[in-house]
Order: sequence, then structure tokens, then C-alpha cells
Amino acid sequence: MARFAADHFEATHQKVGTFRVVNGAKQGGNVASYVCLSDGTVIHAIAGPLSPDQYLRELRWAVDVRKLAAAQAGGDAVKYREAVRKGHTERLARESGVRHADHALPDLVDGPPPVPAPTDLRTRKGGALGAQGQVHAILAAAPVPKLAQLYPIVFETILGEKVSSLPVETK
Repeated sequence: MARFAADHFEATHQKVGTFRVVNGAKQGGNVASYVCLSDGTVIHAIAGPLSPDQYLRELRWAVDVRKLAAAQAGGDAVKYREAVRKGHTERLARESGVRHADHALPDLVDGPPPVPAPTDLRTRKGGALGAQGQVHAILAAAPVPKLAQLYPIVFETILGEKVSSLPVETK
């Protein structure tokens, strides 16, 4: 996994929430990962921790979606966003049963629409969408948003954390 990540990505991190360290053990907090282009637009987001194999699967999927979108778009930004949208709608349908036609998606215009908060989407079996399903629903509705638009929604609404600049509390 490390080799694939190093070959395809430049890694960075930013603490956006807070947690406590009690007797050397972390308490609270969560993690989200974002696959972005160099201009800060998000191709994919990963809500919550994953195993190394699951994480590698998500990274590979994001690389494949980006490559396919670039090939299909031929430099056209609207076609690029539509291709990324299609990737997220297909994953949403395959993994949760929610189909593109089940929920209206806004038309793509010259620029991505504002990122919506996750709605009360349900799977075909009536269950609530999990964190990753909610991410796919958002990125199907608003493909390639700016990271600054997306991370508060993922961190606060999907993961249930609070964005905070407070330092880590050690006890």
C-alpha cells in the first residue's frame, strides 16, 4: 500500500478536530482522508478509519476514476465532473442499492454546485446509509468540490465530530 500511495499521491495532514490523551492512550477524535487534485478539488473522500487493504482499495478506485474522467473529458471541465459523478453514483448503487434515478441530482453547470449535507437517504433495504455511502451521495450530487467546502460536512455531519483548532489535551 505504501508504494502505491507514494507513486500516486503527495500526502499531507491537518488536524481539524481535537481529542484527549489519557495515560498515553488517545480518546475521541476520528479521521477522514481526501484524494484531491493539485488545485484542492476532491475526487474522493474516505470517512473514518479503514484497514490497510480497504484503504488501498479506495485509493486505487480514486486513481481509476480520475484517469477515466480525464480520458473521457478531453479537457472539458463539465465532462470531467460528470465522469467523476458517474463513478460515485455507480459505487453508491453497487454498495447500497441507492440509484441515480432514486434521488434527483442537480444539473452540472460551469462550476461545481455547493456541497450538500447528506440527506436521509436509505438503502434499498430501508437501512440508513453508512459513512462511505453518504460520501458517495454527496460527491454524486456535487462532484469535485473544493476541500474547504467538503471537509466540515464529512467531519461534522457524517463522522459526528466537531471542527476545532483547540490543542490536544493531555492528562
